[in-house]
Amino acid sequence: MLEDLKTRLEELRKDLLIAEAEARPAVLDRLEDVVTQLETHGGKVPAWAREEVEARTDGRVEDQFDNMPV
Repeated sequence: MLEDLKTRLEELRKDLLIAEAEARPAVLDRLEDVVTQLETHGGKVPAWAREEVEARTDGRVEDQFDNMPV
């Protein structure tokens, strides 16, 4: 199970490198799912994957504040 998830992470890493802008969100969705599954099963998440997920989360939070009235 863990090896399958790690293999999937590497596939997603390659997909992210070649993904065009409109396809990137879908790849990041899948990456978040695999990272969550890996963490749930006690696997170690590679730094690059954790950073991608965190950057996306940070971007979502910043977007919320961009739309707040002052």
